[in-house]
Amino acid sequence: MPSGGATSGDRPEPPEEAAGRRAGGARGGEDDGQTERRTGAARARAGRPGNGEAVPVAVSWDERARRPVAFVWRRRTYRVERVLETWVLETDWWKEGGHVSRSYWRVRAGGRVVDLRYDRLGKAWALEREIA
Repeated sequence: MPSGGATSGDRPEPPEEAAGRRAGGARGGEDDGQTERRTGAARARAGRPGNGEAVPVAVSWDERARRPVAFVWRRRTYRVERVLETWVLETDWWKEGGHVSRSYWRVRAGGRVVDLRYDRLGKAWALEREIA
């Protein structure tokens, strides 16, 4: 299995900051200086991975094993029971501003199988999708 991951200097951004930056904005595409307010259903959809938008998560990283050992999602800490698969996505490196560099871990945690991703350029962790 190929390995990949963050370096010891890479630390995930606190999920509150990343979520605030992502959820902020105006209604209707206009910048009125106010933060968007979501209904309960919209908040639930936004916090659900696999809807096309990854959800920021805080990840505990084991430097020696070079893998995630736990993550916080929906105010709950999930211990990674097993890493099922890893892969790296490098694309559009030839384009200015379009470069994507991510490491992925498919893990089993808390009875769920999820894809965690680390954006190596943005130095941020996210839960990409829930498999099962």
